[in-house]
Amino acid sequence: MSNPKPRACKTAAEIKVGDEFRQPYQITDVDVQKFAEISGDFNPAHFNEDYAKGTIFKNRIAHGMISVAKFSGIFGMDLPGLGAIWGAQSVKFMAPVQLNTPYTAVARAKDVAEKVVVFECWVEDAEGNKMLEGEGTLYPIPAKVKDGMDPAYLASLMA
Repeated sequence: MSNPKPRACKTAAEIKVGDEFRQPYQITDVDVQKFAEISGDFNPAHFNEDYAKGTIFKNRIAHGMISVAKFSGIFGMDLPGLGAIWGAQSVKFMAPVQLNTPYTAVARAKDVAEKVVVFECWVEDAEGNKMLEGEGTLYPIPAKVKDGMDPAYLASLMA
């Protein structure tokens, strides 16, 4: 099985304030297990129903950083896409993310400069309530790098 290829490759000049990408997702028990194996965070709030019932959340919750990680997929695959480097991220957790519940990760271009784009980032539930919000600083592929690629080679890197 091969990995998916980026669906976009935008330079800073090709991104406009207000450009947005929305990624629907749900976090499953398998996702929580995989993230715990990578991060080492096996907090019972994520794994133990009986423990979670005694917390303010009343149910098991997903690791907040799983939702933050959804922006890595957006930035590396869709906006800006191929060649982008994620330089910084701020995040404020506002509400817990429940397992097996639909959410949408949203990245919207806020500021565009010659070499850098700042994105507003948030995760919302089906009613539009924000679970987290922050800002991501991205360095899209430089125009001279993209323009210097053979078109056939660039096309081979893309979906």
